[in-house]
Order: sequence, then structure tokens, then C-alpha cells
Amino acid sequence: MVASTDLHGLGATDGPPATYTWTPPSLLPHVLPWLAVLVLLMLKPNRTGRAWWIWLPLACIAALDAASRSALDFIPSEPLDIFCQVFNSLAFGIAAVWLLATWLQERHRFLVFLKMLVTAAGFSALAFLVRQDSGEGPVVLAFLVFVGVCVLVTVAALSLTGLVCRPRYLPLRLSILSVVFTVALWAILSAPFAIFALAAGGGGPWLELVTIVLALAAVTFVTVLPFLILSFTNPFYRERLKGLLHLEPTVQPPLNIPLPAAGQAA
Repeated sequence: MVASTDLHGLGATDGPPATYTWTPPSLLPHVLPWLAVLVLLMLKPNRTGRAWWIWLPLACIAALDAASRSALDFIPSEPLDIFCQVFNSLAFGIAAVWLLATWLQERHRFLVFLKMLVTAAGFSALAFLVRQDSGEGPVVLAFLVFVGVCVLVTVAALSLTGLVCRPRYLPLRLSILSVVFTVALWAILSAPFAIFALAAGGGGPWLELVTIVLALAAVTFVTVLPFLILSFTNPFYRERLKGLLHLEPTVQPPLNIPLPAAGQAA
């Protein structure tokens, strides 16, 4: 913090900076999203030890969150903190979709998409809002919209991936297509800014815009990846992912072995 006053030309207007570390009055807002996941684990379809592996991808995202804050310490702490909270909140939204997948599955893909979108958006918004200071309304609202955009890109990318992969369950293909659709969707959402830059006659921002799109796509996919890996390796969540994306396991065609004739020696 820096004290500042207008001395009307009598000296420096800013005093010496003072460092202050703010400590939140309670840890409850940061614990609430984890408690919400715990409540979802208490639901009847999740009362199995295999469902509790959902903590692993959440722990991975929390570890990446902490590591990124240390690596990006050259960025002002406040915007970096909110930016990290956006994708941390997205992880809780994805976890909710994985845990509520039994009720989200439908015959029609679009209905599944809408259910996934509402579920992920609701839990992501909850995880984001409970950790914000109520005194920063406009900033919080702007980043809340950003949370919604991240949720939309994530759910749409997964739904499009399932549509293209149907009906075969191939983890590598699913992962690659998820990356492709994530980049494509962020590029589409960024297109209005590119058009505005083009209309303004500036060619400079193009490289920066491409960099931002790739960075957003990378962070979004890195947030989803631990949950995909969990689904690839855990039969409990694998079946849920197949149900959400309408994927079926690859079945080998039956062998047409002629039956021996009656009375013929084996």
C-alpha cells in the first residue's frame, strides 16, 4: 500500500510503500467447495470406494494452482489470484458433472449437453462466488462471466468430442479431439475481438490474440485432463463418461465358427 496526498508542489505526493499481508477472517469459504463435493459423494449412486477417486483430480488442480501462483509471481497478486480461482472453480464444476452423471444421462445428446452445462455452471459459480469479497462487485461479476465462458467451452468441447467419436470409446482419440475442439471454441469466441482489431486497421494484436487463445485453451484442457485420465483408468467413472458422451466400448466382431455336423467326430 502507498499513502498519497496532494501537497500542491511542496514535495512528493506518494509516501513510502508499506507491505501488508491480508489474512482472510475465515477459511470456511475456501472449504465450502470441498464440502459440496463431499455431500455429492454421500448420494446413493456414489456410495462406493471407487467414487472417492474424484479427490485425485481435484488435488491435482489444487497443486497446479499453487505451483502456478509461485511460477507467475511477476503478475500482480490480485488478478492472478482471481484468474487461478476461475479455473479452480471450473474443476469443481467438472467434478459435479462426474458425480451427478447418473442423473444427467439422456437419450438425446442436446439434453445431456444442457444438463451438463447447467450443473457445471452452477457448481463453478458457487465455488467462485463463495471465495470472493463482496466489496468488488463489478470485478467479481466480470470474472463470473468468464467462469461461465470457460464452462461453456469445456462442456461444448466434451459434447462435440462425443459426437465425433460415437459410438467407439477410444481414449487417445477422445483426448486429441478434446484439445482440437477446445482450441476451436476459444478461437470462435475470440473472433469478434479479431474482427474489431481488423476493422481498427491494426495488425499488431494478432500474435497476442493467438497467444491468448492458445493459453486459454491449454489451461482449460489441463483443468479437464485429470478428470479424463480418471475416467480412462477407473471403471466407475469410465462408464459415466461413456453414458454422458454416448460412447460404447469397442466390441470385436464375433467369429463365425461353423458348428460340427450331427454325428461328426470332434
